[in-house]
Amino acid sequence: MSQSLFDATCQARDALYASFGQVDPDVIGHIINPAFMGGPSWPALRQAFSVVRRGSHTLVISNGLSDPFDDSEAPNAGFGIEIYAETQAPLAGAVTDSPVFKLVHAVAQQAAHSGQVAQFVKTHGVVTMELFADEMGLEDYQNEAGMVGVMIGVDHPEIPKTVEFPGGEVVLASVQLLTAEELHYVSQARAAGRKALHDKLKSSGQYHYVAPGRPSLVTAEALAALEAAAGSSAAAGGAPAPAPTAATGSATDGASRSETKPWWKFW
Repeated sequence: MSQSLFDATCQARDALYASFGQVDPDVIGHIINPAFMGGPSWPALRQAFSVVRRGSHTLVISNGLSDPFDDSEAPNAGFGIEIYAETQAPLAGAVTDSPVFKLVHAVAQQAAHSGQVAQFVKTHGVVTMELFADEMGLEDYQNEAGMVGVMIGVDHPEIPKTVEFPGGEVVLASVQLLTAEELHYVSQARAAGRKALHDKLKSSGQYHYVAPGRPSLVTAEALAALEAAAGSSAAAGGAPAPAPTAATGSATDGASRSETKPWWKFW
């Protein structure tokens, strides 16, 4: 890895984050790097998270997914992505105990494991994803299957979706926590459902702002219509919806459990 490229990337990222608000002087890291314990490796190994205070808002953003790869001399921006989430209220207690941090940490680790999330967001605009709630420490927000749904790439009214770093283009991908109804809707309606929910998040003013316990933007009528359409299709002999796709092409790739269950799924 070129030290000059790494330094220039860090300087560009620091300046970018400072443009969002007041950045806490210390990043959040691990006592032991997860890559040394079987977790995914980040491009330059280091794994960190920054906290940005935006007035009454708090934004948590990964810091390192866009580092240049340490085994390449060619100019690059690592995985070409940084993951963030934002709340419109000040965080009470330790940032690391908050749903916002846990969301960012979990999705950032999956972005590192997949290596494809930046391209998914560029191609589809937004993608939705399921993770095990107990892997994230988000049991309070799980559905009946023990899963938490998130939408990645929700438009931010003030933060750009892509930026140019010294090593190339980087996607700034927000993470929104989905309600159980929203997760069910997008998992069934797929691309059309993602677009409809993304449009509702923007038109309602909710955008990417994480607010655990917020009302669902998917109505009971929409869910009933979806179930009716699925029933009609089945009665007519239509093909079932395709299976969820894990980013690596295998439903069990990246699993941290002994059970044959996916650690994450993209819809």
